[in-house]
Amino acid sequence: MLRPFAAVAFALLALPALAPARAQAEQPRVEILDHGIYATGTRTTVPMPISVSGKMNVVANVRLLQATREVMGQLGTSFGFRYRVHGVPDGATVTIRTRHPRLTHPDTGKSMNYGEREQTVTDGGERYTGYSFDASYEIAEGEWSFQILYQGRVIGEQKFRVIVPMN
Repeated sequence: MLRPFAAVAFALLALPALAPARAQAEQPRVEILDHGIYATGTRTTVPMPISVSGKMNVVANVRLLQATREVMGQLGTSFGFRYRVHGVPDGATVTIRTRHPRLTHPDTGKSMNYGEREQTVTDGGERYTGYSFDASYEIAEGEWSFQILYQGRVIGEQKFRVIVPMN
């Protein structure tokens, strides 16, 4: 039988062995639920200064139509992914970064190869992020990626290949 002091000493010695498992469970990460082409419901438009268009659509009632990483670049096509962020406090802010081939707005001349916005998340809460080809200048062939950053570090990423069909 262990004496009380010995039992406490043993427990204290065991704590460092448990700490890495606890710290690992608390590391921010992204769980991707599905990805591909979506139908989206209600849309509102809000400013998004760090983007070529200067705006973004806020959508609701997203529904996966086709699970894929290859997207045909056509007007009206919406693609992206649904995900959960784990290991962050409720109300935390993440950065959503969309990397894409260089796009140039025909009216403003603004040219960029990425867009960024902030989003508030809850630990384990389901979210959607994506892109909709609403104007012809937005359709660019190549790799598109959506990154989720927490405190400046990428914790999740989903990549797509956009293919522009021949006319």
